[in-house]
Amino acid sequence: MSARRTSREIAVMALYQLELTGPPLKEVLKFKWYDKKIEQEERDFAVSIVNGVVKNQERIDTLIKKYSKNWDFSRISVVNKAILRLSVYALLHTWEVPKNVTIDEAVELTKEFESEESSRFVNGILDSILKNEIKSDG
Repeated sequence: MSARRTSREIAVMALYQLELTGPPLKEVLKFKWYDKKIEQEERDFAVSIVNGVVKNQERIDTLIKKYSKNWDFSRISVVNKAILRLSVYALLHTWEVPKNVTIDEAVELTKEFESEESSRFVNGILDSILKNEIKSDG
């Protein structure tokens, strides 16, 4: 598994914790709750993702709410919110990963942590955000 993939998995877990139990961000970012060895590159990338999501969460959540048609935001599972937040952040703020790859990775994370049905839901929201909110630079 790639370092970036591991970082994304750790970031999903951290965002899940923040949403569910609301511990201080600095405590979550120590990753003491993670029971596997984390390489420094993985840790750094996970921290940057979580910090970016937290910093931009209002805008991210606004987009998720806008495109989760017929689905109240409060009904979206905590895991799906974490994956959506991480992925919307990546769509808005990362340029080194192609946008379609970001969505594919979100779908795979959703299949891993949730279900096939949830992966279609996540894919639909991210695809709509990409088509309607993200400037295409090629």
